[in-house]
Formats: sequence, C-alpha cells, structure tokens
Amino acid sequence: MQTGKVVVERVGGRSTITKCFSKYPLKFLIPRKVGSSQTDAVWIYSLTYGGGIVAGDSILCDISVGDGCTTVLTTQASTKVYKSVLSKCSEQVLELAHC
Repeated sequence: MQTGKVVVERVGGRSTITKCFSKYPLKFLIPRKVGSSQTDAVWIYSLTYGGGIVAGDSILCDISVGDGCTTVLTTQASTKVYKSVLSKCSEQVLELAHC
C-alpha cells in the first residue's frame, strides 16, 4: 500500500510540486524557500513519525520528476531502524521515475 507520492513538474518555467500525499508513518516537509532565488530546485524532506522505522512499518514512496525539473530528496537526519518484536518485518521502498 502506497504511503507517499510526490510529483514534480514544470509550471511557469520552474520546478513545482503538483501533487504531494503522505500517510502514517511517512511525512514530507517541503520548504518554500531553499537557497538563492536563482536556484530552481524543489527540496523534499522525508520523515517518519516516532523517530524511525519500527516493527511492522511498511513505507512505499513514489517520486515522479518531470523533464527539466530539479529535485533534492533528503531526510532531516539518519533514519533509525528499531529492533523487531515477534519477528514482525519492516520495509521501506523508494520508486523514482523521470518522466
């Protein structure tokens, strides 16, 4: 089940997020301004609630970047993966498409 999706397209000659969706345990932070006004890059910070990935978490993230767009995908810090309880598995999948 998809927990996050971001689409970046050219709008008015600039890289712009046209769709952004996330649900627990994933969250996206998208600052309005990063760097100089000359920079045409969309910054996307990926975070998890609870300070990391815990037993049973399943994160499927889909990022689509259009032609001529610039995107930076990062996290605020390293992502902690906590010890699993009762053999519950966790997974994190990132699918990136250049359209």
